[in-house]
Amino acid sequence: MAMSKFSCPVILYRMVSVLLLCCWMSTAQAKPPGNLCVGVCKQDITPVTPALAEAYKAQFGEAKAANHTDPIYIAGFGNDRQATGYNDRLWARGVVIDGRGGRIALVALDLIGYFNNQIEIVREMVGDDIDYLIVQSSHSHEGPDTLGIWGPDELTTGVDAGYLDFVNDAIADCIVEAGKNMRPARVKSVTTSTAGLSTGMRPDDDGFGVADQKVLEGDDILSPATNGRIVDPNLVVLQFTEREKKKKVLATIVNFGSHPEVLWSENTILTSDFPHYVRERLELEYGGTAIWVSGALGVLQGPDRIDITEDGINPILPRRSFQFAEVHGRQLAERAIAELDHKPGHPAPVIAYAQQNPVPVKLQNSFFRFFFAIGVLGNGRTLYTDGVPDSSVGFPFPPPFDVIPQALGEDLQTEVGVARIGDVGLIVVPTELDPQIGMQYRDAMTGVRDKVLVGLGNDQIGYQVLQSKFDESCMVCAPYVLAGVPQLCPLFPDIDCSTVFQNNVGPGLDPAVSGALMPLIEQINQTKP
Repeated sequence: MAMSKFSCPVILYRMVSVLLLCCWMSTAQAKPPGNLCVGVCKQDITPVTPALAEAYKAQFGEAKAANHTDPIYIAGFGNDRQATGYNDRLWARGVVIDGRGGRIALVALDLIGYFNNQIEIVREMVGDDIDYLIVQSSHSHEGPDTLGIWGPDELTTGVDAGYLDFVNDAIADCIVEAGKNMRPARVKSVTTSTAGLSTGMRPDDDGFGVADQKVLEGDDILSPATNGRIVDPNLVVLQFTEREKKKKVLATIVNFGSHPEVLWSENTILTSDFPHYVRERLELEYGGTAIWVSGALGVLQGPDRIDITEDGINPILPRRSFQFAEVHGRQLAERAIAELDHKPGHPAPVIAYAQQNPVPVKLQNSFFRFFFAIGVLGNGRTLYTDGVPDSSVGFPFPPPFDVIPQALGEDLQTEVGVARIGDVGLIVVPTELDPQIGMQYRDAMTGVRDKVLVGLGNDQIGYQVLQSKFDESCMVCAPYVLAGVPQLCPLFPDIDCSTVFQNNVGPGLDPAVSGALMPLIEQINQTKP
């Protein structure tokens, strides 16, 4: 019998030997019923520079070798926000799930995003031991720049390439660690609502613990009860326990659509934001490893325009504070705990997965093309023309804008995927997903009960909104904006260059992503439980 490197330790008790077959047998071989095995891991990916090494040691009580050059540019909001210290560690936290149908790995990063080309490097490092690897980013706005656009100025990348290598090693090490800790397991899941987790006193706070900070055209028709605000109140929880009588918790995964950005733009202390406190509370309750997975984050879903209190009676907590982040995170965890405890576990769920890679998406964003051309975006990522890598740069704009460089490749290549673990479906998208589209995906996945939207899964290519709601004014006026003369654009002043449209591949993104994803969802629907 072929041995996988992801093997449970040898246990000599004959009565449980059948259960252990799942952890010993290669996924290419037939497996008996009752074969779910799960391994858990976490790796510290906190960036440490020579200048901040003592701050790390003072905060966490142990030294850590430098893995990042000075300074650390914090991702989100603007340029030249340099880290000055630490509140909590940043992590790569993951699970390897092996069962009847295959072996899946999910690793969640406390990062703003991670490009697909880096994840492909990790796949090469891991090899064939994983059938489907999902690397997800929380989209924290209080961690290091791993994309490039938050450096010292708009024309200089904020990425340390050596740190990306460090993170790649950590993801691969996490998967190996999980493989060494495989245990016969059960899985249970629940979906609940976040209704009541904020006060609902602000005009754009509907009481779900998240606010839609950008109302797009047409949303008022789709969601009249909330004046056009569309949020996703679904809190999905997935828990793995050992199959022995004690049912020790191995991992608890929480999925919710809200930007980790409580601390906002003035903060210079590195932190995973409110997900840190969600995980801390869950681990206090259950033990094991808690994992945060961000869901439908666009359009600008986040906690900055909500009010919360400790108990619903006391005064509202100060926004943009660690106190707010702690209470908000703890309350999300309490909601998960209240719903999860009464659910039974299942020892033998079907494992299924499907992915499309690559998914070509026409790059219609001149801002992205500019930043690719000057090396701010990409970190080794390549554009494609007719499926062939194309790193060419030119000057396609007419005078006087013919001095603005543009990457000339036609497409970005990304990927989408779906997976099933018994009653739980995972919908893996590479974008900050409009919850309205997320609702469509949930509705389409009819074969499972609980649906996890894995936002920024295996890539980060910006916002995804319905093509019918896309405002192309910023892209039409891109050369004028890049040249610093937006007022000369014929569409001025009716130009919407908000982040939703400026940081968007283009109006063809949703048709490309949804067109690739929907057939995969139907494929998963047809798998037998």
